[in-house]
Amino acid sequence: MKPVNSGGHAVYQERVLAQLRKYYPDAPDFLSPSTWEVMEKFWNLDLSEVDSIMQDRYFVFGPAPRLPSDMLRSILVSVEFGIVSYTK
Repeated sequence: MKPVNSGGHAVYQERVLAQLRKYYPDAPDFLSPSTWEVMEKFWNLDLSEVDSIMQDRYFVFGPAPRLPSDMLRSILVSVEFGIVSYTK
């Protein structure tokens, strides 16, 4: 199944806000200033074009894939936070 990103970057931003409200209702008091800096950096980074570029790399059949833009953003955020191992 090919990834479909209907809504683009705006949907990503809405999802981030929903997750913040759900898991960190007191985010302004809970998250450090450095965390806010990273979040702000990626808030404006529109990677939705990556989904179009990678479209032909996906097979038509199979389970619903994650969006390539989401996977790339996860890697970039991990690098920004200094996470070098996904198993830890």
